[in-house]
Amino acid sequence: MAVEKELIAIRSEEKISRKEMAELIGVTPETYRKKELGETDWWGAEMFIVASKFNKKIDDIFLDKKSTKSGYGKAS
Repeated sequence: MAVEKELIAIRSEEKISRKEMAELIGVTPETYRKKELGETDWWGAEMFIVASKFNKKIDDIFLDKKSTKSGYGKAS
């Protein structure tokens, strides 16, 4: 849920409505709401559009920082 909270916080800070975001990515406001709340998956192109709107990298918005673990990929 951290990813969704990050996006909601950024959108609210910028004072942009869900309706505006829906129009930006070409979906209905209801579909956007489901994406923002984590009920529906994001398409890659949508993530690029959203990140660009807020002048951020996709990772800044859509990567759940709490789920990444240090040492990932180390040989055991």
